[in-house]
Amino acid sequence: MTLLIRTSSLSGYPELVTELGGDPDALLRRSRIDPDKVRTLEGFVPLSAQAAALEHAAKALDCSEFGLLLSLRQGPEILGPMATIALEAETVGSALESLTEYLHQYSPGLNLQLLPCTETQGARVAFSFDPSLKKTRQALELALGVAYKSLKMVCGPEFRPTALLMRAASPLPHGRYLEHFQTEVRFGSSCDALVLAPEQLASPLDSSSPELQLPKKQFIDSVTLDGSLPILEQVRHLIYELLPAQRCSLLEIAGFLGLNKRTLQRRLAEQEIVFEEMLDAIRRELADGYLAETDMPMTQVAGLLGYREQSSFNRACRRWYECTPLQKRRELAYAVKNRDACLED
Repeated sequence: MTLLIRTSSLSGYPELVTELGGDPDALLRRSRIDPDKVRTLEGFVPLSAQAAALEHAAKALDCSEFGLLLSLRQGPEILGPMATIALEAETVGSALESLTEYLHQYSPGLNLQLLPCTETQGARVAFSFDPSLKKTRQALELALGVAYKSLKMVCGPEFRPTALLMRAASPLPHGRYLEHFQTEVRFGSSCDALVLAPEQLASPLDSSSPELQLPKKQFIDSVTLDGSLPILEQVRHLIYELLPAQRCSLLEIAGFLGLNKRTLQRRLAEQEIVFEEMLDAIRRELADGYLAETDMPMTQVAGLLGYREQSSFNRACRRWYECTPLQKRRELAYAVKNRDACLED
């Protein structure tokens, strides 16, 4: 089973490689990634390929800190609606808990855990990868760097983690980690994590502040093209983005558009659109594409479609296709095989 991750995880990669004197397209192709997918930041790539692209760049460019440098070009916006929803939490701790709940739907092989820390009575924000992945140092440092940058954004410029924990030794000097994370680094730890103090976890999030409103505005503007799309297309695009976060009710969509539920319902009705029917149609459309990705786990498919339970997705498939998700996947694979055979003839 191939673990997949959103292409947005490579946001900024082509630009950084170019600045360092490399050929991003060549490095991506070497990692079996279509460069066009990275430029558009659409769809998914194997997590192993994403990790390989980072490792190849670090080696080819003689840049051991490639992951850290790339993290400076990324932030919570790479998570799209996940970041927007997390930033609506009351505290930093609850925002992190929200991310741990949903991140696996974007990438089952990248794990985020909030572990207790007996030393500080706070918590360790720990990242780990599926054991099947071998070389992940650059990807790990990218994840830790983005987490640090995001926490600095929500906690303020004075934020400093209590410590940076690393399991394995690194070719980078300790001073480089101190410079980047503004805290001590401890190698040989039981996990790879940022350590937060209790007061940092309890730090309140003011969702109305300009700093926290900016990621939400950037997300909405990117989805609705700064409000220039017709209302029907704005709703459609928001459904695509919000399904994985399981925040795709009419009420939620209206809130993102700055409307109340009845107003949005009325405006859709004027175009003879029933929200629930549109939502179901989009789910089926996406299911066709996800089930064609034979390496995508069924649990990830269900999560990306906004279903909390696999059984709910199974029932939807029987309603759409009159068969199980696995049977539909086999049907799609068979159709692709026949199509390819006809093209060869």
